[in-house]
Formats: sequence, C-alpha cells, structure tokens
Amino acid sequence: MFARATAAPGLGESVITGRAVVLRWAQTAGTALAVAVSAASSLVAVGFASLAEAPTSAPRPALYLVSALVGLALAGLLVLRRRHPLALCLGASACSVLLPLDASAALLALPWVLATAAVRTCLAAAGATVVATAVALLRDALRDHEAQVLVTVDEQTHVLSPDPTAATYAVVGVGLLGVSVAAGLVRRAQIAADRARDMQQAQAAATAVLRDQVHRQEERRLIAREVHDTVAHHVAAISLQASALEVTSAGDPDAARAAREMRTSAQHAIGELRSLVTTLRSGDTVTGFPGATLDDLRPLLYRMAGDDPLTAATVSVSGGHDAAPTLVRATFRVVQEAVTNARKHAHGESLDVRVEASPDAGVDIVVRNPLPERASGDAAEPAVPGTGSGLLGMRERADAVGGTLSAGREGGEFVVRAHLPWIARAT
Repeated sequence: MFARATAAPGLGESVITGRAVVLRWAQTAGTALAVAVSAASSLVAVGFASLAEAPTSAPRPALYLVSALVGLALAGLLVLRRRHPLALCLGASACSVLLPLDASAALLALPWVLATAAVRTCLAAAGATVVATAVALLRDALRDHEAQVLVTVDEQTHVLSPDPTAATYAVVGVGLLGVSVAAGLVRRAQIAADRARDMQQAQAAATAVLRDQVHRQEERRLIAREVHDTVAHHVAAISLQASALEVTSAGDPDAARAAREMRTSAQHAIGELRSLVTTLRSGDTVTGFPGATLDDLRPLLYRMAGDDPLTAATVSVSGGHDAAPTLVRATFRVVQEAVTNARKHAHGESLDVRVEASPDAGVDIVVRNPLPERASGDAAEPAVPGTGSGLLGMRERADAVGGTLSAGREGGEFVVRAHLPWIARAT
C-alpha cells in the first residue's frame, strides 16, 4: 500500500488568501491613483485654458465650469475602466476634442482596451486616443507662452521657460501614447499568460483524472481475473454438486426441489459473475442487465423469485426509459440486495416487495418480511448467515445518488426502505 503525500491545506490556503488580498489592495491603489492623476490633470488643463482668453473677449465661465465638471466626471468613471474600457476611452477622447481638456482619461483607459479587446477595436480606440492627445497638445501649443501647460528649461540660464518647441510637444505626445500602449500590451500579455496557465492546470487535472481512471480500470481487470479464476470456479462446482444431488434425490421430492433451487441459484450466480467480470473489464453498466432501464425491474424480480410463490412483488414505473444509468444501477442493486437480505431473515415466510418510480417522486423501494420468533419471544436468527455487508452496500448505493436508506425491525417485520431521487438520462 502506498500513501499519497499531500501538503497541509492551511498553509496553501493562507498563501492564496494573502496573494488575493495584496492583489486587491494593489488594484484599489492603482484605481485611486488613476482617478487622482486624471482629475488633477483635467483641472490644470481647464485652468490654463481660462488664462488663454484675450482681455478683450467676453469671459466664458460656464464653458470652463462645464469642462471642469466633465473632467472630474471622466476621472471618477475610471473606476469602471476594467468593465467598460472602450466606452470610457472613446467618450474621454471625444470630450478632449470638444472641450478644453487634456487626454489623460483616454490615455488611462486605453491600456484596458488593448488588454482585452479585439485587434480592430484596439486600433479604433488607439486612433481616437491619438487624435485626442494631438488636439490637446496642439491646443496648448497655440496659446500664448504664459498660458501654456508645457514648459522647457533654458539652456543658458537653466530655469523653467514657457517656450516649448514643436519637437517638445511631439516627444511628449509620443511618450504619453507609448507608455499607454506599452501598459496595455503588458497587461494583454499577462492575461494571455494567466489563460495559458489556467489551461495548463486544467489539462494537468484532466490528465490526472485519466491516469486515475486507467489505474482503476487496471484494478478492475485484476479483480475480474480473480473473480473468474476463484469465485466462479467454486460456484460452478456448487452447481454441479446440486445437479448430482437432484439426480440422487429422486425419491425425496423435497430434497430434489431444494437441490433444483440450489442449482438454479448457482446458475444465476454464475451468470451474474460473468456479467460482473464483463463489467469490470469493459466499464460500468448495470450488472446482468446491459442497457437496462427501470422498466426492466419486473423481469428482475421475476427472475429472482423463480418458482418461489412466497414473493409478492408490486412494481409501478413511469418514464423508466428516461432514468439515468446511475439511477438504474443503484435501483437494481438495492432491490437485489434487499430481497436477498429479506430471504435470509424470512425463514420460509412470505416477502413483500414494492417499487414505485416516476420522474416526479423518484424511486421508492420497500421490502418486508416477517420475523418469526423463538419460543422465548426473541427474534430468530437468520436462516442463512451473512457477512453484514449487504446493508452497508445498499446505503452506499443510495448515498451515491443522493438517496436515503433505512433498515430495521418494525413490529414483527424486518423492513428495508429506500428513496432515490430521480436522475434524468443525459440527452
């Protein structure tokens, strides 16, 4: 036996939680910084635009007030740049062209468009941002020196001088656009890397599942070989001995009938074992009933009852062909094991088997048998000794499909009740 080594879950979960917290704080800080930079830049642009008015012209306070409010609104909308980057980028670019604003909002929204959008959309957003940046810089270049936002350093006096050249504006524009585009491409590469990592993890998980299935199938083949070589051989020997006993007991009708029932049961067991071996080797189907549906419950019970007149079966199935194979498999096995278990306790008494199945109500199974009592008043021991694994197997079958199962004495009867929720066949 080999034990699979696993890492302590607490450490891994704490590392993942810590990374998530750091990432969340980083995103919040980046958003706050983008909003602050865009708001400050917009107010500066509007302020310098108001200084550029000629003394003889009429003041336009409403224009600058509206421009300032629009700039602040665009800055606030940057919190949505992850969800609606294209609309924000195009809207900010249009406002920068129509109003005395800079292109900071468009430049800050463009990276998110480049990170997630299609190529044509990226080109459209980049073109709009280029136009907005060029218009904003051209507007600043055409103002008087005192009203220009950009300043240069005088080479002789080494002091700031509001006398930028065309080359200065070109360098600034290309630099701003380059930083914005580079940020978008880096983010796009990160998203692609994350997707590739997720795909790799998914493929690794799928490979692990397939590997586990291969190992399980190999185990099934080993079990099938053991069942075929050992158990089936012994059951076949029992069948032969029962046949011999049936022949030699011709003068005793009761013994002959018991031998015949033993032979029939052994032959049925051999058929079940062969079907089980086939199932283990080829896959999971309803043992003994390949391609069976819930409508085959009645033949199953008839086959189990055989010539036994003491088994009363009531089967009501609606929509049996629509039940999933997992539900059919669980139902068959619970019924088989419950009837077998009832026969162990019945001491020749009658059995009552009721099965009702429908898509609305699910599957309900009830198997009853009287419990004969000893002279002392205690329940008699089972007529056939068992291993005690039957009830456990039935509970496992019921639990596997989300059902419930109870078994025990109810008055003078031993009752097995099972409810399995309906599982529809995949279409």
